[in-house]
Amino acid sequence: MASVLVVADDLTGGNATAADFAAVGLRAVTASAVDRPDVVAEMVSRFDVVVATTEARHAPPEDAAERARAVVRAGWPVRLVCNRIDSTLRGNVGATTAAVLSEVRELTGRRVVALCAPAHPGAGRHTIGGHQLLGGRRLEETEVARDARTPMRSSDVAAILRQQAELTARSVPMAAVTGPSGELVELLRAALDDGVDVLVADATTVEHLDRVATAAVAAADGLDLVWVSSDPGPGSVALARALGLDRAATGAPLLAVSGSATDLTRQQLGALAGEEHVTVYRVPTLPDSAVPDVDATSRLLGEALAQAGPADVVVLATVLDDTDVHRITPEDADRIPRELARAVRRNLEAHAVGGLYTTGGDVTAAVLAELGSSGLEIWEAVVPLAVAGTVVGGSWDGLHVVTKGGLIGDADTAVLCMEHLRRAVERDRRHVTSAEPRTRW
Repeated sequence: MASVLVVADDLTGGNATAADFAAVGLRAVTASAVDRPDVVAEMVSRFDVVVATTEARHAPPEDAAERARAVVRAGWPVRLVCNRIDSTLRGNVGATTAAVLSEVRELTGRRVVALCAPAHPGAGRHTIGGHQLLGGRRLEETEVARDARTPMRSSDVAAILRQQAELTARSVPMAAVTGPSGELVELLRAALDDGVDVLVADATTVEHLDRVATAAVAAADGLDLVWVSSDPGPGSVALARALGLDRAATGAPLLAVSGSATDLTRQQLGALAGEEHVTVYRVPTLPDSAVPDVDATSRLLGEALAQAGPADVVVLATVLDDTDVHRITPEDADRIPRELARAVRRNLEAHAVGGLYTTGGDVTAAVLAELGSSGLEIWEAVVPLAVAGTVVGGSWDGLHVVTKGGLIGDADTAVLCMEHLRRAVERDRRHVTSAEPRTRW
């Protein structure tokens, strides 16, 4: 299921909005739904954001409304519906906003409210005092006042909405947007309690859009309410972020496993530990031994992976500093990587990871053996003697791996390897599955 469905009234604007969503890490696609709204149904299972273009900006209002409703029906269910309107408010702003509100209300059986934040700061479109400005001037004072098909005689956002639909709108002034967040939440909650259909927010920066969206979500806490958005794109992205939808498809944490006791490896782990979102855990060992306690290690790693988010890196290491280095027997040298690998496999059976980094030749071989791998498909060298590839064979076939020996690289090599692994995982995550065939030959 897609996280976001955008109904866009033209292709150019739809493409721009898709790019805005892609910039926050979501897989976004534009699809023409002018004659085939059913094409949206093909896309929602494959992308995070589907932007369906209706080419209805200059259509009769009733036609524009029906096209919008058809798109919402075809793409349902999604977590957020956005009505992408022109940044200078030309076209069927009121008709399509009302149509989206109505259709989502019908599909959910719940109250639906639109957050209309029509500012597009990056394009010089600002909203101040409930009026839309283009390059610092009201719309009626700019060239869009002479638009051949939709001349803009007003810049009053609420009035423009009401030209085509009976919508109750409440303005959210700049003083509230830039004031204390608690007061902004109270103002929005009061408007919701009064039964408004649309909140029209002032904004001149992306930060303003984020503040309004975050406050809107907080104001609706405890209410049986569904948000939709109506704006040129940035406001919808802000609302998606506030709802947590930009994290909807970012995958699983990365796992790093170190079985090397070299001084270089300790330096590399120290550098890695200093990176953001990296947590390092020392392997629990058996009493008076350097051999991992498999049960204790499994519990520790399981708790770490359960708490980790998609942006996190969990590092499990046998040696972190000089006090962890002990003289070991040849028998223990054989057991250490095997027991560590057993604990890793137990957890990979219960917890998804986006990719795996191993350092130390013995532990790499032991982990791959435990995973039932037939080998590695090698893609490239990250640095000399440190390689990236994917697991071949077994239950973890295709898992991204970066591996190196304990004496390879310099102090920053582990950081470089994890960065490479993250990029590879992200490229793979953003790969879109093929559509299911609709016709059998």
